[in-house]
Amino acid sequence: MDWRAHDRKPVSFQVRVTGFANPELTASGEAADISESGIGVYVPLQFPAGTLVCLHIKDSVLHGFVAYSIPDRSFFRTGIELVQVLIGSSNSSQLLKAALQEAMPDLQMTSST
Repeated sequence: MDWRAHDRKPVSFQVRVTGFANPELTASGEAADISESGIGVYVPLQFPAGTLVCLHIKDSVLHGFVAYSIPDRSFFRTGIELVQVLIGSSNSSQLLKAALQEAMPDLQMTSST
């Protein structure tokens, strides 16, 4: 039985996740999927649920709250509920924008340029 509330769209972006209040809490990893409720990433560091984080994907910056962070092999599968997105102008950022618009049509995005 699948307990997910929303379907996930697979993606593959390199990401750096940083705690907003604690910039020393930072880890690089990979975004795995996007759903209507947020983005799933794999990072080698566990972020506590509720932590406000910044995600850097190429020249885009996404802000959100950690919904969960659970061990998965040698990484932590971390779900992040997005609240603000600043989209860059690179080709990768335009692919990210398209994926976000498809999965999260009500999410407000701003151009960072």
